[in-house]
Amino acid sequence: MIPGTLTVALAAFLFLASALADVGPYFDSERYEQGGMGPWPIETYRSTSTVGAVVNFLQYGPQCKDDQYYFISPRGYSVHKPGPMILDQKGRLVWTKPYGHTYNFNVYNYKGQDYLTFWVGDDSRVGHGEGTYYMLDSSYQEAFTLSGANGLAADLHEFHITLDETAVYTIYDIRPADIRVAGGPENGWIWDGTFQEVNIETKELLFEWRASEHFDIADVYRGPEGSGDDEKRPWDYFHINSIDKDAKGNFLVSARYCNCLIYIDGRTGETIWTLGGKRSNFTDLSGGAATNFTWQHHARFRDNGTAITLLDNSSRGRGAPQYPSRGLYLDIDETNMTVQVRHEYWNTSPIKSQSQGSIQVLDSGNVLVGYGFSAAWTEFSMDGEVLCHAHFAPERDFSRGKVISYRTFKHSWVGTPNTLPDFEVYAYRAAASWNGATEVTHWVLEGTNEKISETAQPTFLSAVPKDGFETVIPIPNDAKFEYLRVRAVNAKGETLAASKLARWDPTSNEAVVVSGDSDESFFVDRETVYAILIFLTIALFSTAAIGAFLWFGVRKGYLVSWVRSHRWNDKERGTFQPLNRSGGSMDLSDAEVEDSVEFSALLGDQVLGSGPDVERAGSMDVVRR
Repeated sequence: MIPGTLTVALAAFLFLASALADVGPYFDSERYEQGGMGPWPIETYRSTSTVGAVVNFLQYGPQCKDDQYYFISPRGYSVHKPGPMILDQKGRLVWTKPYGHTYNFNVYNYKGQDYLTFWVGDDSRVGHGEGTYYMLDSSYQEAFTLSGANGLAADLHEFHITLDETAVYTIYDIRPADIRVAGGPENGWIWDGTFQEVNIETKELLFEWRASEHFDIADVYRGPEGSGDDEKRPWDYFHINSIDKDAKGNFLVSARYCNCLIYIDGRTGETIWTLGGKRSNFTDLSGGAATNFTWQHHARFRDNGTAITLLDNSSRGRGAPQYPSRGLYLDIDETNMTVQVRHEYWNTSPIKSQSQGSIQVLDSGNVLVGYGFSAAWTEFSMDGEVLCHAHFAPERDFSRGKVISYRTFKHSWVGTPNTLPDFEVYAYRAAASWNGATEVTHWVLEGTNEKISETAQPTFLSAVPKDGFETVIPIPNDAKFEYLRVRAVNAKGETLAASKLARWDPTSNEAVVVSGDSDESFFVDRETVYAILIFLTIALFSTAAIGAFLWFGVRKGYLVSWVRSHRWNDKERGTFQPLNRSGGSMDLSDAEVEDSVEFSALLGDQVLGSGPDVERAGSMDVVRR
């Protein structure tokens, strides 16, 4: 048995899990959209402490069914354990791991094998981050990591494996610069939009490009806005957020704060052409609709370089006009230097995504748009018809920073974890799960009265189809065994793995859980859990009452008046001063607020907002029965 506090925590968690379990997504639920399941709707399980997302499909059709998986990376104020997450066609959990703040979760084929790729690191810097890109193999083991060359740190915005099987990724580097043209000082400071191309295995730097060496500061749309005068407050004038490399060896770069895409010579770094922005080289044959994109993300070449897709955010957050976001499919003619819209992808329920997002052309020909700062994705037909539309957090909280996924993708994936299945037994019911295993089709329940050996094999009890992340298996009433286990079976009837043995006593008040990735089993006493839940409930309501009292006192000025009338002298510290709610140096401009919400979990009124609609998330956020 696990001792001390850990036992108590696990007991409480698993009790809740037994009530909530794997029951699938919602469909067009108004209660979900109004926050009735909490700001981060989650699903918990009996057999493991893993937590999955709960999706609300507002539109769901057969055209989206292709046996592929959704790849998201939830994070935000309400996501307590952020990390990469794979969901199946119905929005049910397949795999997740709490790596921390995760961006750019994707699948790439490298030298004939598929890998999961994503960034994890420090995203507290305004508008970008410093961290590491991971490549996980099909068993979810870390095969490669990339952290930047030349002493620079890899940024969160882009990781892309090229046709040459090299990796390109973004970097933000502080550099001195003359920014007088933008109203800043001569001896100013900038975040230099940079990218590197490296050899994945040797980490050798193959190419490096800096915006400051090729791009005019006068061509940007976002001014310093209080930054740029100090090395500790550089101005992010360019904001590189995507890179693609074509078959010619040249690069397509998205510059968000320039509202443009730049095509760069892969040998010299010089600009070949610019699409959009103040110096577009193209004639727009669509009356401006092909070049009027703003604050865009995720630009990619298509159709052998004759087309480009991108997400036109059309919004930057507070301090700038906000318009509905759209996906764009553009035809470009580099001979005649013309561009026109082939397709636009407008959501029938307009979403204004102020940052982040993605657009992907699927193998089926459909187009998947992820809305970044708004927790939603939409799958369109190629010509723009909405086929499926899903939210993984309430619409009422869009653009509040509570639940975000930098990009959303859809891919085929075969996961074969090197762990064993997780297994729980309680009374005449068992539950089985296996984090990341995609090939399981059935669970086989077996019993034995002794440890398994070559001469002592378990007895078959029942078999049930796998149903979601966790499958509940009834135990036959006539079963008389001391130990139980489950076997994971694939579509061919082959055993993929078996769980460890769980001691079974149907008369016990304890649930027994055996973990597939540790040597421990533990027991959950239901009566103890009830006592713990009562205590935690009382503590929660007491804390909320005290917090409400203090908030009301500060809001009405009563507490300030009391402090003023009761301030005292401390010989070492001087006079105790009244409360100051101005925020001092923590005050942010509107633009800085938007950027901080985009990439960080900063605290404070200016970022989180104030008032009763600021919610706390916890293990009881979702009430699913």
